[in-house]
Amino acid sequence: MVFLSDAADIKTIVRAPANVLHPGAGGVVIRPLVGDGSFMLADEDAHLDGRRAILPAFRYTRVREHTEMVDDIVRQEVALWPRNTPIAIHPYLRALTLRVILRTVFGRESACQCELHARLLRMFTITASLALQEGQLRPLPPWRSLWRGFLSERAAVHKLVDEMISDEAHAPARDSGLLGMLLERKAAANDAMADRRQMRDELMSVILAGHETTASELAWAFQLLAHNQSTTARLVDSLDNGEDRYLAATVQEVLRHRPVFLFTIPRVVNAPFEIAGRTFHPPAHLMGCIHLMQHDPAVYEDPERFLPERFLAAEPPPEIWMPWGGGRKRCPGHHLAVLEMQLVLKAVLSELQVLPVSNRVETARWRSVIVTPGRGSRVVLRGRRRAASGVRERASATTRGRVSS
Repeated sequence: MVFLSDAADIKTIVRAPANVLHPGAGGVVIRPLVGDGSFMLADEDAHLDGRRAILPAFRYTRVREHTEMVDDIVRQEVALWPRNTPIAIHPYLRALTLRVILRTVFGRESACQCELHARLLRMFTITASLALQEGQLRPLPPWRSLWRGFLSERAAVHKLVDEMISDEAHAPARDSGLLGMLLERKAAANDAMADRRQMRDELMSVILAGHETTASELAWAFQLLAHNQSTTARLVDSLDNGEDRYLAATVQEVLRHRPVFLFTIPRVVNAPFEIAGRTFHPPAHLMGCIHLMQHDPAVYEDPERFLPERFLAAEPPPEIWMPWGGGRKRCPGHHLAVLEMQLVLKAVLSELQVLPVSNRVETARWRSVIVTPGRGSRVVLRGRRRAASGVRERASATTRGRVSS
């Protein structure tokens, strides 16, 4: 396993020919979640075919058409979050982002989709357990019961998804999301739809990647904003004035400072491959360390500070900013993820203060192949009007005390 953090070396890895470096082999840890037929695990033409099938649903223009839908879900979910008490906000964010991706995949909400949402949340709890990464632990207590629960929920999820695919194939709906697009593509190719399992694996891949990464990045955003109140105050002022540029820069800085992908997907060397004068041979695995590159003082001034200002003048250069990965394995849903992050922060900061629970940002813990705040991103959400009123009351009391003395 070879780790590289130089920007030029990482660029070489992600742009390498598909037949030389095989990224699919490096993602086998998620196979139980997405299925053997997932395009995320495939290489070369099989990967590109699967990627091309889903990309139209996540292009920038189409994602922007979903703004109202996403905003409605965001406001519904945020209204249910507890106030004035410490909460781990990551589970709430997972529920929110999962609703968004299910609407994107299946279209309008239904009773079946609501049941699928509940079961997926339970099924994906396995991503926080070592039982997913280390198969030898699954027969042993306490992981055995956890793994059996996962398998039970997965079977129920697969049954629901198969039913939704069948229903859409027999009676296409007007608003059918990605599923409808995939079915139309299959029909245009005169595919008899014999392999429904392949389609289910494609959908499961999108559902997993489309909510876990966004929820985790938002969890980091809440941690960083809670512990950087001056930055949060500037962001609130800009939003109150109807300006979005500082919001965009804040999201970009969250993605730089706390990328949920610490590394590019491991590339398996399939043929001799040279990087910076050194040749690597099979069976080496090459990993570009995104976190180290995005914290390199030669690339970013004062990299350990959370400074959205660094991106106000210009967009972050893609060769040194890779929070969504790069090359053929770049996250296809990044436009939707950024939209969700912006709308969630807007909705929350328009009404609430985000306050810290501890005295420093939480340390990271692994969740599947990404990292999340170790305690679930614990914060306190407090109404802005109440907070402002409290400040005024304290100021008045101080003034009265001074006058009386």
